[in-house]
Amino acid sequence: MPHRNLDRLLVTLDVAVEAFAICEVRRGYRLVGKPSNSIEVRYVLAGTMFLMVPGAPTVICGPGSIVIVSPNTPQVITADDGPAVDVAASENCKMTRDGLLLFDASQDGAGNLRVVCGLIVASFSGSFGLLDQIKEPLVADLSDIDVVRHALSIMLDEINGPKLGTRALTAALMKTCLVMLLRRHFESSEPHSVFLADAQYPRLGKAVVAMLDKPAAVKTVASLVAVAGMSRSVFARDFQDSFAMSPMQFVAKTRLHHVAELLRSSDVSIKVIAASIGFASRSHFSRAFRAAYGNDSRNFRKTVTKPEIDATRPLRGSRGDFGLAEEPEDM
Repeated sequence: MPHRNLDRLLVTLDVAVEAFAICEVRRGYRLVGKPSNSIEVRYVLAGTMFLMVPGAPTVICGPGSIVIVSPNTPQVITADDGPAVDVAASENCKMTRDGLLLFDASQDGAGNLRVVCGLIVASFSGSFGLLDQIKEPLVADLSDIDVVRHALSIMLDEINGPKLGTRALTAALMKTCLVMLLRRHFESSEPHSVFLADAQYPRLGKAVVAMLDKPAAVKTVASLVAVAGMSRSVFARDFQDSFAMSPMQFVAKTRLHHVAELLRSSDVSIKVIAASIGFASRSHFSRAFRAAYGNDSRNFRKTVTKPEIDATRPLRGSRGDFGLAEEPEDM
């Protein structure tokens, strides 16, 4: 898909990155984590990370590298490729004073490898299929990009000396680095990208742009088929393969994404917004919006200026915390 089309998709990347953990690993130890039900991102701050997941080659990356790992993937992290003693992440975990978890495979806190970990958390509109195709770790060395290098340096300073807002600042820097990773991947990926399946179907690009640019104007699958220049059956099949949803489901997500952005950024009445985006009736819009966002549009508008993530509240449970099931002890 041409870069101009991918740029439109990146605009819809309605996700946040929750900073949730630090991994400290010493040579001779392996940090073993249970599967998480979330997409995880790992940022290498110091040392060399050897990341092993089932069915994929070992990922080896140094400082400035970022790795995205798909959900439900067991992971093992080491600081070298020599013999190592297994250390269960869930049994070697403490809460730091800034609310981050510390998974410690260093035994004395002096690890050779330091990695900060985040969870990709999507709203309803989410990533429009961009992140759903990841089947194996996606890695990029971004140490040559100034903004990433500075961001990781700030993360390292914040983690070394936690203070008010450390976790919130780390999460914001993580999101910036994530976008840079996606940019690098799209600019350098081969036609059959393991990350974006629709790269195999370039004719879908025209239809996707039509949906993203003018979702209110898209009324039927037939209109999209005409734009793409494909048969209806082939278009429907390829679109489903690429985005794991039907074309009209994608249109609905796009419309609601536009609605949410207008509610965030303008004082235009909800009735006018709903009509301008292509909803036939206010009741139809209300049902769709509530089903998507778990709230009605009026209350959504009142709360969108508040942070979606409480950066002062420690994350608990099975939300990507390396299999941790119970609240860890305080550090």
